[in-house]
Amino acid sequence: MSKKILVIGSGIAGISASRKLKSYGLETIIVDKGDFIGGRIATHIKEKENNKFTFFHGAQFFTARSKNFNQLLKSDINKNYIKKYENFSPQRYRGFPTMRNFLSSISNEIYVKQKTKVIGIFKNNKKINVLYENSSKEDTYDAVISTLPAPQNIELMTKFPYLSKVLSTASYDSCIALMLAFKSLPDTIPSYFDLSKNKSNILSWLASSNDKNCWTIHANAIFSNENFIKDQFFIKDQILNELPKIFKLSDHLISSQIVYSKLHFWKYAKVNNIAKGIQIDPNYPIAIAGDFMEGSRVESAFISGEKAAELIFHRLN
Repeated sequence: MSKKILVIGSGIAGISASRKLKSYGLETIIVDKGDFIGGRIATHIKEKENNKFTFFHGAQFFTARSKNFNQLLKSDINKNYIKKYENFSPQRYRGFPTMRNFLSSISNEIYVKQKTKVIGIFKNNKKINVLYENSSKEDTYDAVISTLPAPQNIELMTKFPYLSKVLSTASYDSCIALMLAFKSLPDTIPSYFDLSKNKSNILSWLASSNDKNCWTIHANAIFSNENFIKDQFFIKDQILNELPKIFKLSDHLISSQIVYSKLHFWKYAKVNNIAKGIQIDPNYPIAIAGDFMEGSRVESAFISGEKAAELIFHRLN
């Protein structure tokens, strides 16, 4: 069966939807306005003065409780693109040597087109028309799956009120991430700090990448929501002020070891209200997928992508 299917968003939900459809013999094209695949499973790489700094500034790890996601990770463990992360229960995993290696591995047989933004989706009999930025002509598809965060998806779904209603029930907390590279830190410092239960702290967690001198620090939801549009110098100072008591090092020692720093702002970071309702339009071959349909874990986005693919497959048959 030859069909023209578009998947919007190259995060884990979009990749999983495309992989599932491919298993049924249906090819897709993934488009994404960003520079790299992965969405919030992100790797920031900075080269500075002959040094290469690598940060996992989005999700630090994933769990694998579902059968299909577990099998996927096992395959990439065998290829050395995934490694077990610390000693947690349930077991956690992360990409190796970066998240990009894992993402490239699981999407290597899928056509992905980055730096391509969809600005409109329309009905066309029993097909879907899509308008891209900087284009005056709409492209026609047999089916579409959109995996953008719910608020961004709503902007595209104005012609599909059933899906718009579902998307409006989801909500997110934002997140402010600070990436720090150090010349050196004591080996006694753990590679991960979970501060989520400390309500008096403005931070949620700290974690080093696979390079122990490169760290990502995520502020908690309260601080991030309240300070998302505030001055970056203020935000950075507030976060840095927390490090001495966490690392149990002097402020001077920490500041003297910092060789690179960068803030990153995730507007739609963590789902706090899961969407309620249908995942596919009752009349047209268009579906939605993402963590907003299942929960805030990486694996939730994967599961949602597979479900959307199943719905589209059956709709086309």
